[in-house]
Amino acid sequence: MIAGSAIKTFDFFLQWHLTERCNLRCRHCYQGGIAPYEMTPEEVKHEIDGATEMFQAWEAGYDVKVAPSIHFTGGEPFLYEGLWDVVAYAREQGYTVAIMTNGCLITAEDAQRASLLGISDVQVSLEGQEGIHDSIRGKGSFAAAAKGVATLVEAGNRVHANVTLSRLNVDFIEETTEVAKIIGCHGIGFSRVVPCGRGKALVESLLSPQELRHTYQKIISLDSPAYEVNSGDPLTGTLVDADTPVEDDLTLSGCSAGFSGVTITSDGTVMPCRRIGLVAGNLKSKPLRAIWASSDLLWQLRKKESYHGKCGRCPHWPSCRGCRAVAYAYSVAQGEPDLFADDPQCWVVEETA
Repeated sequence: MIAGSAIKTFDFFLQWHLTERCNLRCRHCYQGGIAPYEMTPEEVKHEIDGATEMFQAWEAGYDVKVAPSIHFTGGEPFLYEGLWDVVAYAREQGYTVAIMTNGCLITAEDAQRASLLGISDVQVSLEGQEGIHDSIRGKGSFAAAAKGVATLVEAGNRVHANVTLSRLNVDFIEETTEVAKIIGCHGIGFSRVVPCGRGKALVESLLSPQELRHTYQKIISLDSPAYEVNSGDPLTGTLVDADTPVEDDLTLSGCSAGFSGVTITSDGTVMPCRRIGLVAGNLKSKPLRAIWASSDLLWQLRKKESYHGKCGRCPHWPSCRGCRAVAYAYSVAQGEPDLFADDPQCWVVEETA
């Protein structure tokens, strides 16, 4: 699954959607409006134990050190009544814990708890200046999020802004970065909109491959030791790392789906990525270790031969593979669902056409 001795410390994350409930109705949201069952805090703790057993087995069997993290999110995680209970438990078990939130519901008590429990990072969504942000996330959401950031920072937390890029806000990257600084964020990250859920309506707002390339070049140029500006998009690696691995049939980095992370939804459904939305299994019927090891869907994502078109032949495949969520959502919008299609925004694919 991974390149053996090439990876001695394996960073693995669980993106844990504690609830699908949310106080906002963002234009690009991946949700489809269904509110499924929510696991209780005790059930979540039980599944954290299951994940711990999986990581311990990997360390014993593969001579690799696992560095696990849990990113608690929603919906809006601050609507989940047992949030601090499960956060405290995860920290006790040795997990690095982050929280992904829209920032609107954070109280002084929440901020203090986050600080005392050693939350590594609180990611707050930011779409741009107030007018742009509110047009995407709802009137008054910018002011509420800015207040939440200030409350978190005052309590000693590190807060990072996260921007969902589309034609709605791409022309204001510098301004958005400056806004993040002003409201107190320690850094800012940019990711692409995925046209799924309510975001289906934004399929025409996707940037072209060359527009995306120029956008990421701008983002990279803004990064500095004084202020972190980045993107976790696998495509950015083709701009910052000219070297390609020799072992081109083994995953090393890039898109995490099926490789270095997994999504768990509020009812225990396991997915390779929440924005892909396809199901690998459910914790009610099978432990995470068994799902990770036996899911056909996850294994297909790990195999180069699964990938169609130019992506499967690209020398960047081991460290990129495009964004599977964007590729799948776009193929669905075109009426030809294909998880392994070329990433429609990849400039490497476009330039080799």
